[in-house]
Amino acid sequence: MDRRQFIRATGAFPLAGTLAFPAWAQARWPSGPVKFVVPFSAGGTTDAVARMVGARMSEILDQPIVIDNRAGAGGAIGADAVAKAPRDGHTLGIGTVSTHAIAPAIAKSLPYKADRDFVPMGMIATTPIAIFAHPSLGAQTLAQLRTVLRDKPGQFNFGSPGNGSLGHLTGVWFNQLMQTDLRHVPYRSSTPALQDLLAGRVHIMFENIPTPLPHVRSGALRALAIMAPERVAVLPDVPTTAEAGFGDLQALSWTMLLAPAGTPADVVAAGNQALNQALHDEKLRARLKEVSVDARGGTADQAASFLKDEILKWGELARRSGASIE
Repeated sequence: MDRRQFIRATGAFPLAGTLAFPAWAQARWPSGPVKFVVPFSAGGTTDAVARMVGARMSEILDQPIVIDNRAGAGGAIGADAVAKAPRDGHTLGIGTVSTHAIAPAIAKSLPYKADRDFVPMGMIATTPIAIFAHPSLGAQTLAQLRTVLRDKPGQFNFGSPGNGSLGHLTGVWFNQLMQTDLRHVPYRSSTPALQDLLAGRVHIMFENIPTPLPHVRSGALRALAIMAPERVAVLPDVPTTAEAGFGDLQALSWTMLLAPAGTPADVVAAGNQALNQALHDEKLRARLKEVSVDARGGTADQAASFLKDEILKWGELARRSGASIE
């Protein structure tokens, strides 16, 4: 996906505050509690977003929304539970770039088909990836980083949460677009990778902003660029990759509300309406902003188009990387 395609896709999801909403009373769904299946453990960003959005949607729908954490197999267990759930809109899932764009390309077998077993209700939020560097590299800008890496090819590396992770594939894309030779060092999660970045044992990470943020503020790490069309409030002085002259180098982590394929269209429409109404709430949007998460919203069709593009984009990068998981 080139820059124009990326902006067209992500631009399809206006911040929810710009949307208008019809009266809710016409909806017949839901008739009871709704379950949000989160395919990861409690405490992470995906779980936090689901809980914040679910709480507001519960108020709007006047029905309980229960968070069901189904961790395991890189998110495949939770995603499969949604794919096989009743098609009545009372079991929904939180899809992510990992479960629905990357895993289908790198997993030797998945119990679900990301492009066939789900129907998107709507985009929930996006989180930009940033490029973090150890100060020992001496690079103050993205252009300086490219120069350093090109001058000494193969002598620097980047850490990621593991083979086939978003951080890994973003590094593959970085090497491709910047014509550099950063070596990949996989870890079991972001935490040990970040620890080694702080120690200078790895030199670069492509990572969500919240976890490395305190270390940027302390001066232990440098944030060189935001891989998104817009700057972020928590790092207002850090330019986007486009501002730095590398507009094609963009990547987002995202969350999407999904129903099992075959869910009736009126239920999907009602869920989309409730989601957008929740994301319209100023307090909710402010809470999401505090953790560098941008509320999105938009139509179900826009979410479906975005998912299709993401599957193509990350699938190609995954194949190029040669990454695979059992």
